[in-house]
Amino acid sequence: MKLADKLYGTLRQRVDSGEWPEGTRIPPETELAQIHGVSRPVVREALIRLRADGVIGARQGAGNFVIAGAVADAAGYRPIENVADLIEAFEFRFSVERDVAALAALRHTHAELDAIRHAAGAVNAQAGDDGFGDADFSFHFALARASRNAMYSATLNMLRNQIVFGMRLVGEFSQQRAASRVETVIEEHQAVVAAIAARDAMGAQAAMGRHLINSRRRILGFEIATDWLGAADGGPPTTGNKFNYEH
Repeated sequence: MKLADKLYGTLRQRVDSGEWPEGTRIPPETELAQIHGVSRPVVREALIRLRADGVIGARQGAGNFVIAGAVADAAGYRPIENVADLIEAFEFRFSVERDVAALAALRHTHAELDAIRHAAGAVNAQAGDDGFGDADFSFHFALARASRNAMYSATLNMLRNQIVFGMRLVGEFSQQRAASRVETVIEEHQAVVAAIAARDAMGAQAAMGRHLINSRRRILGFEIATDWLGAADGGPPTTGNKFNYEH
């Protein structure tokens, strides 16, 4: 288990158990890092997830506070158990994450663009499938934060297990060499980053669409037909056509 995941679980338990009731001021990042023997980036990632859950919130100049108390909802999506679940997850992600990329292109700050680039670069450093899945999720989550819409961040956070699970399946079932897979994903990520940096919303939406469709193909080993093709992707609704992004 990642250190950030472990710390997130520890902090979340303190809220859910009532140890940290609503209104409790969360210790500063440096203090949490010292208490739990981890780095500040690990603490920061755990706090980001708590914010996305709606468990904590920041007060300007005063730090982070518990805002939901023990009633905070730990809702998430059910685990992927079969191919049909996997296809449904990608269909949902296709609908959500293309708009996330488009909004990130329009709304990102310089700091958020730096975070996106950093997350994209971190994928390159991961060789193992477990680490690669986590790094891939961090990239997608950075885009959600740059969309400046907390609902997207919360949704991506709830999809974390499905996204990481999908990347692990690529490693298990893909016929493509691991190094080649990593290079391909990095290229797709960079296409998204380039469009976002250029504030090209349509380009970012299309690049994310290509990435998700290609990811699904890498996992399944084949393309599937769809009964919907968005107008932004080439025309009116169609029946039985495959997604085609080779423009």
